[in-house]
Amino acid sequence: MATQDSSAERYIPLPNPESSLWHRVTCCISIWIFKLFVTTAITASHFPLISGLPWLPYNPPTFTKVYEQGLTNRVFVPKSWKSGDPLLPLYIDIHGGGFCLCSPHIDDRTCTELSNNNNLLVVSLDYRKAPTNPYPAAVNDLIKAINSVLDDESMPFDRKKVAVGGFSAGANLSLAVCQDESLQGKIGGIISFYAPVDWSTTTPDKLLTRPSNAGKDALENSAPWFNWAYVNVGQNLKDSMLSPLYAPSNKLPPKIYFLGCEFDMLCKESELLAERLAKERSGEDIAPGDVWEKGGIKWEKILGEGHGFDASPALGEKKVRVEKRRKEMLESAAAWLFKEVYVSKI
Repeated sequence: MATQDSSAERYIPLPNPESSLWHRVTCCISIWIFKLFVTTAITASHFPLISGLPWLPYNPPTFTKVYEQGLTNRVFVPKSWKSGDPLLPLYIDIHGGGFCLCSPHIDDRTCTELSNNNNLLVVSLDYRKAPTNPYPAAVNDLIKAINSVLDDESMPFDRKKVAVGGFSAGANLSLAVCQDESLQGKIGGIISFYAPVDWSTTTPDKLLTRPSNAGKDALENSAPWFNWAYVNVGQNLKDSMLSPLYAPSNKLPPKIYFLGCEFDMLCKESELLAERLAKERSGEDIAPGDVWEKGGIKWEKILGEGHGFDASPALGEKKVRVEKRRKEMLESAAAWLFKEVYVSKI
């Protein structure tokens, strides 16, 4: 089961072992079929006749931006903002997709809502995907992209009010990039939505951390595919840029909001990271709970939901419930940003 190593054990390297030929072939075929399906769906969603359908709202960015990495990033300026207005707080979004799938386009709705509802400049970044570009390609791409955004004088944001966040793989990458030396002191906070933060624990062991009534996990079948695609054989699984569970507290921003889903096999590892950081920063033990704040760290467990619940297809009563919880989650995240990050001096 997922457990927090002692301080001494935390930094002992754990090389990624080579799997069987059958496992490698199965993962390779599965991930490429999955990529083809998702890429086709995303491409189709760009067409106006499809993207304008009621169940697939069309939320285009204000404009797109390409930096030296050659990747297209999406920029969302609040509709109420006009030239000459005060500079905006900046939220940098990193999309999910198991490090293998999707593009910033999938977060358009979220970015549009965050921008317009909270008067934020939101920049949604792209990165190269596995398996053709395994770790650390995405991390390196995003470090360069974030520095490019921060150096871009045409962007109307306050350099003292900067946060990064993402969903799933995007949350992992948010926690990874902020450890880089070039970004130290530049990022005020992170919002981590249901992140994978520990590659040193196996999928079967992670599944054991879920409640008995959780049902089948959304990642149970696909997690091995993503792991094979993203992490090379021999890679240290305790590398903190891969597994932020092992990140030194002083390398991360002063404020971090972790959200986990109760029925998600990734929930426990995010909770363990939140508890360790809060204890190290406050010098106090953390009492277990579904919601707590201490030492600049906030933890929230979304009860009764699984991984990616807010992005999964839903109908009827389930859709109403999911939309309500999604709205509450984003409102809570925005409120935390203004309470903890956008008032802080970096």
